[in-house]
Amino acid sequence: MKKLIFTLAPAVFLLASCNSGIIKEPEYRDIRDVRLISVGLLQTTAGLNLIYYNPNRYGVQLNDASGKVYVDDIFLGRFDMEHDVKVLKTSDFVVPAIIKLDNFSVLTNHHDIWNKKEAMIRIDGIARVKKAGITKEVPIRYEGTQNIEKLRTIFSK
Repeated sequence: MKKLIFTLAPAVFLLASCNSGIIKEPEYRDIRDVRLISVGLLQTTAGLNLIYYNPNRYGVQLNDASGKVYVDDIFLGRFDMEHDVKVLKTSDFVVPAIIKLDNFSVLTNHHDIWNKKEAMIRIDGIARVKKAGITKEVPIRYEGTQNIEKLRTIFSK
């Protein structure tokens, strides 16, 4: 019985301490290094770096992230993370992402999307973060007006 108590007590303390503070969501900063990877009949693959800021006083390991991207409520494609990212406390970090664009959606709605300087970007997905051996799934939800000039460069190359 004592072994069980000494095993569970640190685990309970660790889990309680994780929820004791206010956890702030990372803040989106910018998109950089947009590059075309491949062009296909149904799908175009591009790479880009998403810049975020971690406002929390602790770091984590970002193991996986994936989801869907919408521009003005039009489905643009799916994204996945290229590799794991170490997120340091109170600092900027780069998420290398691969986005697979649905060519049919992009071509049928290109006048609505690409003739604007700014558009409403919506991202829905999930990320897996790891801290001290504990993995947690965190929802990714972003919606905001962004300059889409950098995304337009994918199709102008």
